[in-house]
Amino acid sequence: MKKYKYIISIALSLLVVSSASAQRVSNDNEDGVYKLDRMSGWGFVPGEVLVKFKDGSPVQVRRARGQYQSVDQNAVNAVLQEFGTTDMEQLLPKQNRKRAMRRAKAYNGETIVEKDLSQLYSVRISSQRPDSVRLLTDRLKALPEVEYAEPNYKAYIMGEPGEGDVICEDPGQNPLYSQQWGPAFCGVDKLWSKPIVNAKRPVIAILDTGVDITHPDLAENIWQNTAEAEGETGYDDDNDGFVDDVHGWDFVNNSPKMADYNSHGTHVAGIAAAVDNGIGIVGANPKALIMPITVMQSDGSGDIRTIIKGIEYAVDHGAAVINMSLGTSAYSQAMREALEYAYQTTIIVAAAGNNGRTIYPEDNGEIIYPAAHSFVLGVMAT
Repeated sequence: MKKYKYIISIALSLLVVSSASAQRVSNDNEDGVYKLDRMSGWGFVPGEVLVKFKDGSPVQVRRARGQYQSVDQNAVNAVLQEFGTTDMEQLLPKQNRKRAMRRAKAYNGETIVEKDLSQLYSVRISSQRPDSVRLLTDRLKALPEVEYAEPNYKAYIMGEPGEGDVICEDPGQNPLYSQQWGPAFCGVDKLWSKPIVNAKRPVIAILDTGVDITHPDLAENIWQNTAEAEGETGYDDDNDGFVDDVHGWDFVNNSPKMADYNSHGTHVAGIAAAVDNGIGIVGANPKALIMPITVMQSDGSGDIRTIIKGIEYAVDHGAAVINMSLGTSAYSQAMREALEYAYQTTIIVAAAGNNGRTIYPEDNGEIIYPAAHSFVLGVMAT
């Protein structure tokens, strides 16, 4: 099984360096945009902070008389009220704080231990001024009940479909294969003729701008939540907290409707697992299933708070691989811990982008996370 996962991970290293464009015959991506110039605008969401209270702390936040407060924690309450907290959400309420925390080895030998994330909250305040976020972050950090606090950093999609180089001839009848330099360059095409080690089809969670699930190169490989597909419309048939999530979840619009109004997510999904059907391209693993999880806006931007929710969904619904062709130059402890939780059961692939960013601190360039984490398969363009 480990060998099989390793093969999958090598295949998925194509996700941001291949130039094939699966959206060329897309049904809903005619207005796709790639606002990668916004990469220069790193920052955070106005009026939002992420805070994690210490394990075992008595902080229990609730809303009472229109205000958010914690039971018998006057210092916490004072800060929340001082900054005019308008909303406070426990990001991962299904986390079991009493479970044994697992550990796994990273690629460099580092031991990655998962953390209890049940006390991770997002805080929203009325002020939209940047200095209000910084001040609230500092005030929360100073509280003895708080483990860490940070702004809700922004993230952006990585890479952009292009014409690329022709490296090898078309295999079979897939007409756009000659535009995919990645498979031959990385040797993935040689894996297609190897015996399948595990007959179970791996599920690849695509955390991105969404996926066009009707795309002719993807439709056959879209993951399906059987309980919801066979259940009753309008009900949470599998009791996972999401109603009618037949093919994934859109965390941007809080909806089970899957679409892609940017086309980046569809592009990435095609590179990962486009069907070998004689149409368009062929994916690195055409036998894999695609789990669409929308965490990025149609303009290619997103935030850590939304991405964390997408990570938990992917893990809880059995993804073998989580692909994140997105990133930020800001180090987020909250996202790292969410990924440490995911790493116990999944392979994580992330992009450094095609713009000179790096996953190696010694390169003295702008570091991109989560690709730079030791337990993430970080991919840089060549």
